[in-house]
Amino acid sequence: MPARARPSHRSIAAQVAQIRRARDEAPLRAAQAELAAILDGLNALGELDKLRESGLSRLLSGGPVAVQGSLPEPWVGAVIWQRAPGYFGYRTLTLYGIWALRNGEETQLRTGVRRLAYALDFFEADAYHKRIRREFALYYADDGAPPAEDAAVWNASYTPDNRLALRAEAAEAITRLIR
Repeated sequence: MPARARPSHRSIAAQVAQIRRARDEAPLRAAQAELAAILDGLNALGELDKLRESGLSRLLSGGPVAVQGSLPEPWVGAVIWQRAPGYFGYRTLTLYGIWALRNGEETQLRTGVRRLAYALDFFEADAYHKRIRREFALYYADDGAPPAEDAAVWNASYTPDNRLALRAEAAEAITRLIR
């Protein structure tokens, strides 16, 4: 059996850096997994999908998609989006969503609407219309972060005890987004 080649110093250093990064990000990933489970318990993606199918144009909208981030605190969201009709409708995208975020030890739920400006220097209509139904971040340079608390349509504090009541409130708040 032939002897295996020894890994290079650069390869070992890269593996060690990867292990350290994974260890450092573990608490963040655990918090995001917990927040995602909360949104799953509220049926956020299902409610947004119903909203998209009943209230938005299928040709002009996309999603639902799960998004997540870590600044300033861990957050997870479910979003759908719609562009305006017409050739220049790509310039502004309307993002509708529900987010779960950590505020210290408290978990907050937030629904809202955000407007995103087109971020690229050029517009290629064929590629845009093909990809925008699946993702928005490429064209709008945004990670889907939650709106500011004062700009949100609905805010609530989450506890496992009030999950069922919040599920109904969240569904109603999501429906109010396009009205």
